[in-house]
Amino acid sequence: MFNKRILAAFVVTGVIAILIAAICSPSSSADEKSKRLEGSWMVTITGGPGTPPLPSWYQALVTFSPGGGLVASITDASLNTGHGAWGKAGKQTFAVTILLFQFDPQGKSLGTLKARATLKLDDTSDTFDSDDYQFEFFDPDGNPTGFVGVGAAHGTRINVEPLPE
Repeated sequence: MFNKRILAAFVVTGVIAILIAAICSPSSSADEKSKRLEGSWMVTITGGPGTPPLPSWYQALVTFSPGGGLVASITDASLNTGHGAWGKAGKQTFAVTILLFQFDPQGKSLGTLKARATLKLDDTSDTFDSDDYQFEFFDPDGNPTGFVGVGAAHGTRINVEPLPE
């Protein structure tokens, strides 16, 4: 009888502990998700000092994965798909670094482009802006070429769009 009471007490305590953990742990509510960078984004980049004029179609698709990884595809035939990292830098602010391989029209490697930025999510977290977008080119041996520039980036979250009924 004594062992059954102890077992029952452990079970009840365990259930209470699980309920408390579930109530107190971060949820996947819309409010919690709204403060996250994770997901896929359509990004426009505008040039600043050191940046050659960019065509109106110059954009990127960027996916931020849980754990700090990212993949970026840019509408620039000389740049290959980019890979990088991101991390929280403050309240609704994230630091981002992307590396992309660069090629000439014949497919010869010209080196690497490194882009860095601080992204600031809006209150709904459906858009972000960066006014400190910076990029730098490196030759195939990893040496800086001296070609650097700055600009701005604006991202819009890609949301699920159900099929019409």
